[in-house]
Amino acid sequence: MARLLALLLVLATSSKALAIQSFSDVDSKEEVEKQAMSLIEGDITNKLPIKGQRFRIDDNVEEITLLFFREPGSKPLVLIKPDGSKWYDSRYPENKVTWYTDPNFDIIRIKEPQPGPWQAAGRIDEDNKALVISDIRFEAEPLPNPLFQHEELKVEGKLYNGDEIVETARFRQTVILDVLFVSTNNPDFDNFGANPARVAQFEDNGRGHDEQAGDGVFTGFFNLSVEPGEWMATYEMTTPLYQRVFEFGPLEVEPLPVEFEVIQSESVDENHRLQIEVDDNWIDPNSLVINGETAFPNGEVRKFTVSETEGFPHHVEIANLAFGKHLVDLDIFATTADGREFEARIDDFSFIAKEPPPPEPTAAELAEQQQRELERQREQARQERAIKEKQAMTNLIIIVVVNFVLIGLALFALWWFKFRQKKVSTEAANPETINAEKSGKK
Repeated sequence: MARLLALLLVLATSSKALAIQSFSDVDSKEEVEKQAMSLIEGDITNKLPIKGQRFRIDDNVEEITLLFFREPGSKPLVLIKPDGSKWYDSRYPENKVTWYTDPNFDIIRIKEPQPGPWQAAGRIDEDNKALVISDIRFEAEPLPNPLFQHEELKVEGKLYNGDEIVETARFRQTVILDVLFVSTNNPDFDNFGANPARVAQFEDNGRGHDEQAGDGVFTGFFNLSVEPGEWMATYEMTTPLYQRVFEFGPLEVEPLPVEFEVIQSESVDENHRLQIEVDDNWIDPNSLVINGETAFPNGEVRKFTVSETEGFPHHVEIANLAFGKHLVDLDIFATTADGREFEARIDDFSFIAKEPPPPEPTAAELAEQQQRELERQREQARQERAIKEKQAMTNLIIIVVVNFVLIGLALFALWWFKFRQKKVSTEAANPETINAEKSGKK
């Protein structure tokens, strides 16, 4: 078999181009090309060969995407073309180049790059070098069908660059993986016309349900708080330069086969009851386990557990502590009829406890109420009589006073009239005396 002395591979997004730099001791050029193509189709790496900060792009490459990781906080790279001209993150031919820069990396997509030796000037991270980004895709575990409303489930997936699993941890940090449920708009289902719902995000950070950070396995934790119906699971992969969408489905989301209803007490001395019903067409009733937590209006929180019930409907006592809104969180675990384990969570279940009306009075209480009412009416009548008598006395006093005043005025007027008459009569009987008095005064 022919032995390759030197072979430089460059993967491109639109063509799998292979450049043969030199070869010897071969039977034919066609055999060498066949040998090289088998490498591309088999186990190859997407790491770009770099000597120092130099790399080579071969002929016939229609498009290439380069990802350079820099030392944290360093300036963006400068690309030096084979002809010696330079491209900067702020100055490059926009019709051929798309350049995205971040505090820690540069992603550069080049259409019809010039063949030959290139250089990258900058503080490239020696641990990560550079990558040629080819056919980025995400593959996740298939979702069970059907699913249940409010169901939560862990799903794992892997990110591929070409045929290789992405192993560069910092490259994975540049990718965002979201999951949306998009309605198929099938009029036969209840979710016809429903808006898309974001149900999960895949992460490889060792947090939450992800078992190990940087192991190449992305973990998404689904929370299906969506309407029952027919959906497409849509995986959205976003990078700084482009977005990819992968669809899975259609899937059916069935109503949760466990129903909850609160029966409120009619007396302050009795507890409320949470009634639980199970649809045994979907799940095994004996497998049901529920962990619940009730937040009461007075701020108190109490937990409860349901397991190994003897039958359904099953009732859980909820203490009647206060009137107002009660919030109930429910974690549900069960096994489906076909043996699949599933869990669901309801965190928006609530009810408002209203103060019950007072009980009907007894005969003795009615008689006492009637007696109190009769006494109240008598007292009211007595007060009304006293007010009337007081008003009548006041009116009488006013009348008497007014009469006295009128009589006094009449007597005074009569006296004044008689006094004036007497004075006039006296003056008329003694005119000479009056004149003599007037003369004496003169």
